[in-house]
Amino acid sequence: MAYTSLYRKYRPDTFDKVIGQDCIVRTLKNQILSDSVGHAYIFTGTRGTGKTSVAKIFARAVNCLHPVDGSPCGKCENCVELASSNNFDILELDAASNNSVEQIREITDKIGFPPTVGRYKVYIVDEVHMLSTAAFNALLKTLEEPPQHAIFILATTEIHKIPATILSRCLRFDFKLVPQAVIAERIKFIFDDIGVKYENEAVGLIAASGAGSVRDALSLADMCVSYCNGNVTYGGVLEVLGASDPKKLRELAVCIAEGDVDGALVRVSELCDLGKSVSMLAKDLAELFRNVLYIKNCTQANKLLNLPEEIYAGLKTLADKYSSARCLSIMKLMSKLEGELRYTSQHRVLFEGAVVQACLNEGDVKADEMALRIAKLEKQLATLKKSDFNSRPAIMDARQVWVHVASRLSAMGYGLIAMTVQDCKLEMTDSEFSVLVPDSATYGILSDKANRDALNKAFAETKEAAGRALKLKQQQSLDEDSAAPYLKDMFGTLLEIK
Repeated sequence: MAYTSLYRKYRPDTFDKVIGQDCIVRTLKNQILSDSVGHAYIFTGTRGTGKTSVAKIFARAVNCLHPVDGSPCGKCENCVELASSNNFDILELDAASNNSVEQIREITDKIGFPPTVGRYKVYIVDEVHMLSTAAFNALLKTLEEPPQHAIFILATTEIHKIPATILSRCLRFDFKLVPQAVIAERIKFIFDDIGVKYENEAVGLIAASGAGSVRDALSLADMCVSYCNGNVTYGGVLEVLGASDPKKLRELAVCIAEGDVDGALVRVSELCDLGKSVSMLAKDLAELFRNVLYIKNCTQANKLLNLPEEIYAGLKTLADKYSSARCLSIMKLMSKLEGELRYTSQHRVLFEGAVVQACLNEGDVKADEMALRIAKLEKQLATLKKSDFNSRPAIMDARQVWVHVASRLSAMGYGLIAMTVQDCKLEMTDSEFSVLVPDSATYGILSDKANRDALNKAFAETKEAAGRALKLKQQQSLDEDSAAPYLKDMFGTLLEIK
C-alpha cells in the first residue's frame, strides 16, 4: 500500500481534533447544535491552519443524523455515504485551476437539484481569490439567495483579493497562526502514535520552523522521520533544514559582535565552503541574535526558546557580554539582508559586505559617543550644582542654563533631543532663550510635536530658565549680501545678479 504522508494521515475528521482554532470551532459547533447554520461562509488565513479541514468537517456535520457535540459521528448512514469521494452532496472546487465563468455557471445551473443523501448540499471552493471577475459576478446572486439546501464555504489565503460584494454575503472566519507549543504537542502525539523516538528540542525546532502552519510542520516532521531513521534528533533536524552548525554559527556571531573583521570573513568562507545557503546564513544569524535578546531581556527565555542546554549556555555567554543595542543592530542588519538577497544574484558579496558592516559597528559607535556626551553633560551639571547660582544669576550664561534643561530632558527619556540641541548656537536675554538651529534636518526633528512638547516641558520645569520664553530659530547659512560675492568669485562673468 502507498505511504500516506503525516499531514494527510492525521488530518482532523472531527472538531475536537482541530488545534489552535478554538473560537471558530466553538462558533460552528454552536450553530450546528442550535440549527442556525448560515448559507455562505468564507474562511481566511495562512496556509496549513485548518481552513479546508474545518470546511470538510462542517460539511459532514450539518448532514450527520446523530452529531456528537457538533461533530459528525462517523457511523450513521449519512456519514458513511459522505465519507466516500464519490458522493454528490459535498462538492469541492479548486478555484486555482477552475476559475472561469463557465465553470461557476455550471455550478449555479445545477444548484437547484436537491441533495441525494443528507439535508444539505455543500460547495467548498478552495483558493477562491483565484476566480476571475466574471466568475465572481456569476456567483453573486446565487451566493446571496441560494436554495434552502445549499451551503457555500469559500476558502482563501488572500482575503484582500475578494470583492466586497462577495464578502458582504458571507460569514467571515479568520484562522490564526497556530502557536508553536500547540504544534509541538501535536507532533509529539503523532510521533508517539507511530513509534518514533525524538528529542524535545528537535520537536520544538520542527514546530518553530512551521511558522504557525500545522501542515508545513508535519511535512518537515515527515522528512525528519525518514532522515533520522526513526530517531529524530536536534542535529538531524538542523541537517534537514539546511541550517548552520550552531557551534560554527556562534563563532561567527562572536567575531561580528567583537568587531573582528578578519575572523568573521574567515568563518563566512568556511561556512560557504560547506555549501551553506547564504540566505539561510543570514536568517540563522538574525535568529541567533534574536535568541540572545530573549535570553538577555526575558526571564522565561529558557522555557520559551526550548533550546538544547549546550546551545543555550553558549548564547547566554553572548547575552552576558554584549548590550541589547549591539545585538539588536546586528539582528536588524541580517533581517534586512535576508529580504535584499531575493533581488540579486550576488548573494555572497552582499552577505560579506553586511558582515563587515556589522563588524565596523558604526551605529553602536554613535550610540556609545552619545552616552559619553550625556555623561559629560551630567558631570557638568554636578559641577554647577556645587556653586550657588541662585545667589549669582547674572553670571549664568545660555550654555550653563542648557545643562540644566538637558539634564531634565534626559530624565524624561529625551536624551537624544538634549544632544541635538547641544550642537546648536544658544542665546539668552532677560526675556527670551533662543536656540539657533544650523540645518533644516535638525530643525525638523526639534519641530516635531512630541519633541517640541518635551522641550517646552523640560524648559518650563528648569528654575534657572524661569521668566524666559523658549524660541527655536533656523540659521541662514548665507544671507544675500554675503552670498553675492561668493557666487561671483565662483562663476565670474558668467553670473548676472538681478
